[in-house]
Amino acid sequence: MTSTVDTTIGSRQKLVEATIELMSSRGFEAMGINSILEAADVSKSNFYYHFKSKEDLCLAALDAMQEYFFSQCLEPFLSDKSWSPRQRLERFLQSARERMESECCQKGCPFVNLATETSDFLPAFRERISAFFERYQQRLADCIREGIARGEFRSDISPGVAAQVLLASMSGTLVLAKVHKEPQVMRDSIGAVLTMLAPP
Repeated sequence: MTSTVDTTIGSRQKLVEATIELMSSRGFEAMGINSILEAADVSKSNFYYHFKSKEDLCLAALDAMQEYFFSQCLEPFLSDKSWSPRQRLERFLQSARERMESECCQKGCPFVNLATETSDFLPAFRERISAFFERYQQRLADCIREGIARGEFRSDISPGVAAQVLLASMSGTLVLAKVHKEPQVMRDSIGAVLTMLAPP
């Protein structure tokens, strides 16, 4: 009994992980069920044991991607009170740049990629992606608000608007870095947004 349960859980996880990798590199439309099965080394019957459809699997992958992003990529920086708000924000942005460079500017942000590809014809995807960006923007706004209170960021802009501009800028920057295959785009944008936020 224990062996069967462990195998099933492992198969589900392998499907989710393979889908995350394929969605990040190929996008939703170019990723067929057969390519997922091959990447995950899982049978079709096992796939349908866990998921009703490709869309169902991709939603599970989106949830896993979101939780990974916040727990592993964002919160370790923005929640570390041993750094000032500006240091937290700058370290987070630099870590995003380092991830992009380590991937040779090939993947970009999977949430941005999926938003442009699926939001018009898959409402469930749009809702998940919208919730991700709302949560992301709120965490940036919290950091900026604290930085304003401590005099590290300019006080003549609302934290929510500043976070929205920052998020839009970095999302667009990831697209440009991917298209141009040029990590300097991210370095320039990070410097620009930090200058924008600096007090006069």
